[in-house]
Amino acid sequence: MHTMRHLLLPAVLVLFVTADAYAASCSNATCGGETIAYPFWLANSGPNCGYPGLGISCKEDTPILDHQFHQYRVLRIDYADHTVSLADVDAWNTTCPRFTFNLSPDPNSWLQLTASNSNLTLLYNCKGDVSRPSAVRLDGCPGQNTTWYVLPDDRVTGKAYGYGCEEAVTTPVHLSLHRQANPSIREVLSDGFEMRYDAKSEQCGACEQSGGRCRYGRIEEHGGTEFACFCDDGANGRQTCGDAGSLRLKRQKLCK
Repeated sequence: MHTMRHLLLPAVLVLFVTADAYAASCSNATCGGETIAYPFWLANSGPNCGYPGLGISCKEDTPILDHQFHQYRVLRIDYADHTVSLADVDAWNTTCPRFTFNLSPDPNSWLQLTASNSNLTLLYNCKGDVSRPSAVRLDGCPGQNTTWYVLPDDRVTGKAYGYGCEEAVTTPVHLSLHRQANPSIREVLSDGFEMRYDAKSEQCGACEQSGGRCRYGRIEEHGGTEFACFCDDGANGRQTCGDAGSLRLKRQKLCK
């Protein structure tokens, strides 16, 4: 009996050390007045502490999320509704946005655009006038020597070349502010757009339903990710959380 107890003790101690390490590296943080909590995590805090792609960098006290290899400011996170509001760093607080990236829908992403968004299209380097009533011309931008337009829809991207424009970029925006009377382009773009986060994995969903938190670590051999379900008392090899009370009881008995 004593031999078995001594054999089990190191394994259980490792389990609880792992739990303590997770709590230390994956505790809630604050950046720019925004609480960073599961399933989001600070990207510079160490291992992935939540959903893939939801690591947030705190740069000059500004929360920044990399999505589809592009950077967005994190404006708000609503943990009750599972939504996050983002704004393109290229268009933050400016009347002369120079977008360089089209946000494309990705059905496999853990972040999805919600129905609370509309679209704006910006046409760059236009040689002539855009003959649409909704087109607003952007003038006086630094370094601008051609004509730029902004339109409150995304149905003109295919016609950009027909208007003599070299580039068309579409960006989502919050629908509520977009519908207000005469909002400025600065207000609309700085209010950002909304995305919903969701566990896109049955494995992660089962972990969360059992009271655990999903964590994905990088596997150096092939560049993939390895899943782990972390519970209050440590990682669970069965991919879900078991009876935490019985585990604590075992620890008490083994430590006597």
